[in-house]
Amino acid sequence: MTDPEFDVAVVGAGIVGASCAWECMRAGLRVAVLESGEPGEGATATNMGQIVVVDGSEPGFLLTRFSAQLWGELGPELPPTAEFLRMGTIWIAADEQEMHAVERRRQYYSSRGISAEVLDEESVRHEEPNLRAGLSGGLWMPGDSVVTATAAARTLLGRVEEAGGKVRSGCQVEELQPSGVRLSGGAVLTATRVVNAAGVSAPSLSPGVPVRPRKGHLAYTDPRPNFVRHQLIEMGYVSHARDVQKDSNSFNVQPRPGGEIRIGSSRQLGVADLSVDPTVVRSMVDRAKSYMPALAGFPIVRAETGLRPASADGLPLIGPWPPQENVLLATGHEGLGITMALGTGRIIADLLVGRKSQIPIEPYLPERVLRRTYA
Repeated sequence: MTDPEFDVAVVGAGIVGASCAWECMRAGLRVAVLESGEPGEGATATNMGQIVVVDGSEPGFLLTRFSAQLWGELGPELPPTAEFLRMGTIWIAADEQEMHAVERRRQYYSSRGISAEVLDEESVRHEEPNLRAGLSGGLWMPGDSVVTATAAARTLLGRVEEAGGKVRSGCQVEELQPSGVRLSGGAVLTATRVVNAAGVSAPSLSPGVPVRPRKGHLAYTDPRPNFVRHQLIEMGYVSHARDVQKDSNSFNVQPRPGGEIRIGSSRQLGVADLSVDPTVVRSMVDRAKSYMPALAGFPIVRAETGLRPASADGLPLIGPWPPQENVLLATGHEGLGITMALGTGRIIADLLVGRKSQIPIEPYLPERVLRRTYA
């Protein structure tokens, strides 16, 4: 029997798959990446590009902090097309109840070494003059960044190829097999292990994986330089995003390098149709206008959609998938795929080469969903 051609085949060339491939290559493995479309398309191409450290659950915090640290190391090495910017985030508190949550969050971050500063109403208006009057304040997170994830993914894949790995686009994987992967047309690419980083398509290759699409819309205004200076997110965003049982709509705006304003964010669970829904766009923009009324005078020049892979418990699935002995999963990140990508790649490489990971990996292991199913 001949040896497999590759140590690992990564299925999916979005930012998560690219990160897995890059980390595996750095760990000394022979890597192939297989993508049905073009690298960096899909959910990687339709997002806010935020790199944020989140609270709410300790596993979510640990993985986002770890990944943000890795982004901080990689960011300066990325090309200008990746538009990596450490612009910071202001979490906006609409009332006194949310200001109490701001202080709790500040204490949480500060106790873990993350820079966070409470802003009162006057300070928030000083930082962002176009916010409406009467907002109670906010939480300033200076360490948060943004990145154009498609360019970042393609940069990492370029590094994989430069190091001798193979990246194949327009390559449809039909089946994951013990010997590797079967491609459309019947050819088999042999690999010792397979990483299923196919996003919302992961369950079609690994039956039983509890990942569902969660559709999101984004809208863009025409160029309005300096109207927004930082990432702005309402305090309710995290709880809206964490509730995977219902649709949601949150205030989230961001300045783009060309002056456009990117407006998010909506979530529709189980909707796989990628067409733009004008009703959703309208409600999303109306939400943004309730925080920044002058947006009412700016035309929306385009809107786009993407499908986030959502797990049932809000944590990604990273690691071996027991029903398929040679398969590891890297999916289920929902709206934090950009932030968590580099940490996910590092964990996958750690598992494949037997290294101890820098954060506990047990909360992300896919076997947890099997325990729940058969308990």
